[in-house]
Amino acid sequence: MAELTYLDLSFNNLVGEIPQGIGKLSKLTRLFLNKNSLNGSLSEAHFVNLVSLEWIDLSQNSMSMEIRPSWKPPCKLVYAYFPDVRMGPRFPAWIKHQPDIKYLDISHSGIVDTLPRWFWESFSDAVYLNISVNQISGRLPSSLRFMSSSLAIYLGANNLTGSVPLLPEKLLVLDLSRNSLSGPIPSDFGAPELVELDVSSNRINGTVPASLCQFPNFLHLDVSNNDLTGHLPRCRNVSSDGLGLTTLILYNNNLSGEFPVFLKHCKAMTFLDLAQNMFSGIVPEWIGRKLPSLTHFRLRSNMFSGNIPTQLAELGDLQLLDLADNRISGSIPRSLGNMTGMTQEHPPLALNPLTGYGASGNDRIVDSLPIVTKGQDRDYTSGVIYMVSLDLSDNVLSGEIPEELSALTGLVNLNLSRNHLNGTISWNIGAIKKLESLDLSMNMLSGGIPSSLSDLTSLSHLNVSYNNLSGTIPQGNQLQLLANPAYIYIGNAGLCGPPLSKNCSSGGGDGSVQQAPLRGDKSLSEIVFFYLGLAVGFVVGLWLVFISLLFVKTWRFAYFQAIDMAYDVVYVFVVVRLSRRSAKESVTS
Repeated sequence: MAELTYLDLSFNNLVGEIPQGIGKLSKLTRLFLNKNSLNGSLSEAHFVNLVSLEWIDLSQNSMSMEIRPSWKPPCKLVYAYFPDVRMGPRFPAWIKHQPDIKYLDISHSGIVDTLPRWFWESFSDAVYLNISVNQISGRLPSSLRFMSSSLAIYLGANNLTGSVPLLPEKLLVLDLSRNSLSGPIPSDFGAPELVELDVSSNRINGTVPASLCQFPNFLHLDVSNNDLTGHLPRCRNVSSDGLGLTTLILYNNNLSGEFPVFLKHCKAMTFLDLAQNMFSGIVPEWIGRKLPSLTHFRLRSNMFSGNIPTQLAELGDLQLLDLADNRISGSIPRSLGNMTGMTQEHPPLALNPLTGYGASGNDRIVDSLPIVTKGQDRDYTSGVIYMVSLDLSDNVLSGEIPEELSALTGLVNLNLSRNHLNGTISWNIGAIKKLESLDLSMNMLSGGIPSSLSDLTSLSHLNVSYNNLSGTIPQGNQLQLLANPAYIYIGNAGLCGPPLSKNCSSGGGDGSVQQAPLRGDKSLSEIVFFYLGLAVGFVVGLWLVFISLLFVKTWRFAYFQAIDMAYDVVYVFVVVRLSRRSAKESVTS
């Protein structure tokens, strides 16, 4: 073992502490113990003779480091990966004596301290730098261009102040999210090869700079939860290849103007979130053609008006559509029932997640996505790839709920509340087997509640309050387990039966539960019209016969003659049968 130079025990189920004897391997250059279940603490004894060590990865374990601030490691690290290894609360001073480090990750390390002055100078040659998800405070330099070798810098989820700095020329990824940065985004902040920029959840103001249109490799932009104002850039001089953006997240700012025209050039767009701004105008029809890869589309809480474009059904991978809280009118297009991304057993994104330059270097999607479901605002993180949702609530939509929506069998969340919808609830609503949240409240829906609702075994939130529904409330399965059962049905005077106190048998309701039509391919209205036509035809035919007999003498004589003949035939038949029966009985006796 004394001659060992390379030790890789990663991706196992190792438990317990790392033995101090590992510190005797003086020729060891690379040590990989990541992704195990190791615990305990690391001391100076674990490193005492590791004079040749250059690469170390202890990530994704449950260890801590107990090392004196004055300790100087005997090794010269190049690759130092310590995420999830508890080093805090003080900033680890020993890394100051490791000027050769090119890849440093001390994220999720429980550091609650001010970023030391020597930090930027010591790591000016770092290629990869990650100190995110700690509670590190301090002010960012106004420029990071001295870090000429840096490709990725992650400083997110700390307490850093200052403004968005000027960036190194070669930088590909910058994460400054969830800090306390202020001021505008520089109009020309450098980094022409930038791929990902995340400055979300700060106090940044000003406008979105037009220079962002000039990055040919730009994939991911997240400026959500800031104080940005004004219109988005038009990006007029776009190359024939278009823009490479796959993720654009702008929610919760004060941005205005019409739907961004430059998005026509973003054919690879997957995530598009413009929610909680002041955008206005119509939702353009070209979205279905120009953004064919869209999986998540949020326009919630803006001032969009006009109709829902039928062309949205062309978005074959769309699994989340949120147009809630706008001024959208007209009817719900029947074509939305053709959105194949909402019909599949496995959502498109769950099968093919968006690849990005995540903090761990793994495939990732957006860090979190706020979704209104089950009557609450919820932040979905990794689970967002499994969320299939259609939310058209808080608009001025009218007309009936298309029966075609029942074909969206992958839906987890369906919210059509607070509109002007009328008609009945589709009897086939029970076909959406994965549905967990259904909100149809505050509309003008009538008729009964379909019994197929009891087939939704995953349903945990239901709200049909304040409509004109009537009849018996269906029972059974998941419906018996829903919270606040009386509130679910409130505001429907015609409903009766448990959990309401109104008894159907006492005349409180008509006692009916909406059932499926006799034939699966016929709607209720078609059945009604069929029998209505049958009755009208019978009455009209009867009157034609009556009028003919009344005014045509020969027809009248023939009719009554036929009646007499029929009477005679029946009479003779009955008499003969009775005579035979009497004769048979007399012989027997």
